[in-house]
Amino acid sequence: MTQPINQTQNADIIVVGAGLVGLAAAVAMARQNRTVVLVDAKKPEIKKHQSWDERVYALTPGTVSWLQALGVWEEMDLTRVSDIHAMHLWGEASADPLVLGNHDANLPKLGVIVESQNLMYALWQQIDALGVIVVTDAKCKYIENTQQHIWLGLEDGTEISAKLIIAADGVNSWVRQQADIALKQRDFHQTAIVANFLAEKSHQHVARQWFAPHETLALLPLPEKYVSMVWSVSTESANELLTLSSDELAQKVGAQSRHVLGVLRPVGKILSFRLNQQTAVQLIAERVALVGDAAHQVHPMAGQGVNLGFRDVMQLESLVSATHALQDIGETTFLRKYERSRQADIATMNALTTGLDELFASDINLVKKWTHWGMRQLNQQATIKKLLIQQAVA
Repeated sequence: MTQPINQTQNADIIVVGAGLVGLAAAVAMARQNRTVVLVDAKKPEIKKHQSWDERVYALTPGTVSWLQALGVWEEMDLTRVSDIHAMHLWGEASADPLVLGNHDANLPKLGVIVESQNLMYALWQQIDALGVIVVTDAKCKYIENTQQHIWLGLEDGTEISAKLIIAADGVNSWVRQQADIALKQRDFHQTAIVANFLAEKSHQHVARQWFAPHETLALLPLPEKYVSMVWSVSTESANELLTLSSDELAQKVGAQSRHVLGVLRPVGKILSFRLNQQTAVQLIAERVALVGDAAHQVHPMAGQGVNLGFRDVMQLESLVSATHALQDIGETTFLRKYERSRQADIATMNALTTGLDELFASDINLVKKWTHWGMRQLNQQATIKKLLIQQAVA
């Protein structure tokens, strides 16, 4: 996948980071007829999974439509993609769930569940097709700005110049650190446990979530009767759960999910990762734009992290497409438009995930009763349900 390049390479845009958001950024910018160099410190692992990938994402219809426009969706193995027709949400004291269905908003579906490797493979196919220059297994060494360019130096001596660097290099972004951009951080003191199961009963394309104090369990539909689990619990509880065997964990998940899918059989590995919320205090620096986890990391409770990152790229793509040939896309005025356009979406998502966690964690009886009452009332409010769904599937 890595392409030989000159010791000095000129481009319009450098994308640092070959995760899902970085790959999408490289594809989107290359489709704008920009010369793009994609740089990553690691060699890519591009393979089609035989077993179910433990890392899955819930993509909104808006994200899917955009991936279709990029030519990425047609490269996906759609036999491994599952539609979401409804969401069922339980509070701690809720006997019945809040039901949000596609029919409530006159939509064919609320979204889809995709495996990370399936989407990664499809993105790499477009990277190849568009002739993006790829430099992997190459660590970044320095960034240097001149009046009209930004230079990225690699440890092997390669130097790349461009008008703009798109930083898509994750939560510990090297580019963000070089640009001296500070972070606002919050530690949820939680760990997410991720695993797949084969369910006894059909999931019927329903994404299910159970909310408890500082705890969220999600069972997301995969093809056939398979489900993907994300269980966010206190780190202390997670450490205990991770000592269990796969079968013991399956029994715990079955009990926590009120056995709505019957007996659960474990499939594949059990993974875990710490949960934090962090937001860059600014999304831009001189000839640098942050996207994805380099810009923001949110709680997985709302299932919107990767969609939020893709929306960063969508906005940048939209702004770049509106420029004329001689306009400098690394110029500060241009980048400020990007930053301003993304602030509300990011702030809203941070507030939503933090607010939900605090709401369901409240030990005040009145709040608990209000939450339970509110979920019951929402089930009877067609207009409000439609608005909620429209916000969730954008």
